[in-house]
Amino acid sequence: MNDNFAVNRQQLFAAFFFAAFIFLLFQLYALFATFLVPLVWTVILVLTFYPLYSLVLGMCRGRRTLAALGMTLFVVLMVAIPVVFFSGVLAREVADFYRQVRHAVVSGELQQLLAGWRDTAPGQLWQEWGPQAEAFDIDLPGLALTGANTVSQYILEQLRNVAQNVFRFIFGFVVMSFSLFFLFRDGEGWYHTVRDLLPMEPGHKEAIFVRLYDTVSAVVQGMVATAVTQGALAGIGFWAVGLSFSFSLACLSAFFAMLPIGGAAAVWLPCAGYLAISGLWGQAIGLLLYGTFVISMVDNFLKPFIIGGRAKLPTVFLFFGILGGLQAYGFLGMFLGPVVLGTILAFVEIYRQEYAQQPARP
Repeated sequence: MNDNFAVNRQQLFAAFFFAAFIFLLFQLYALFATFLVPLVWTVILVLTFYPLYSLVLGMCRGRRTLAALGMTLFVVLMVAIPVVFFSGVLAREVADFYRQVRHAVVSGELQQLLAGWRDTAPGQLWQEWGPQAEAFDIDLPGLALTGANTVSQYILEQLRNVAQNVFRFIFGFVVMSFSLFFLFRDGEGWYHTVRDLLPMEPGHKEAIFVRLYDTVSAVVQGMVATAVTQGALAGIGFWAVGLSFSFSLACLSAFFAMLPIGGAAAVWLPCAGYLAISGLWGQAIGLLLYGTFVISMVDNFLKPFIIGGRAKLPTVFLFFGILGGLQAYGFLGMFLGPVVLGTILAFVEIYRQEYAQQPARP
């Protein structure tokens, strides 16, 4: 009787403990929900730059505070200076683009340009091979004019949103910068604490955390390297063919290079079409060949080499992981999606080794 009472009492205490613990974890999430996005970015940056931090820590003779302070200043300056510089140049070019489009729409220059599109080689091809458009009474100049007006209005709205969200960006950047120092300095101790709390075999825990680190660093380095390389190459191509706003187009190419669908081709291909419609066939063909065999080849080789080699993720999984991450978490999901997939694959490997092995028949 006393043994049953002791067992029931122990079970009651255990149930109360875990119920209270889960409730407190939920409250902890409510407390940190506002800071969750900048904190996740902080973790990604720390994991990416941790090898450099280890080198700096050795140079500082093990003084973690000094090494963490130096790495925090380095990462903040490396992120802040390009963001401020590129944002200023990009804002000026986007504003100039909007003013030019608006002037072309108001003055009638855009209507004249679109009305004369049939005299160009693409227009003649359309008249020869596109009679079905005439049957449906498709007004391409009118559609292009509406699209240009819509794009200009969208750009203006985005500029307003950027101005309204400056405080949110500064707040997130301050939280990230403040957290970087403590995560660099104390992150290794927190990592061991969390790892020790997991009720798993030491080898399994080590495999999961190694897979997590390799996936995060590979995805960040692969996407950043691919985006920067494609953006720079695209900018050189846009400048070479004489396109206006080549810097903004290069930044747009770098952004699209991180997306799993379209890539930088979503920028340079319409630019080649614009050159062709304008009658600049030499520049259009040159940009088309340059984009196909130079810009796009970077995405086909560099990203799979860096991400697929280190993260050990199949290409199809990586594609849907990035795409699903964008849908689930927004821009941050481009990095979280592959990380979730990599962690799941680590669990699958542990399950295959520990639980799916069938004993041999005698």
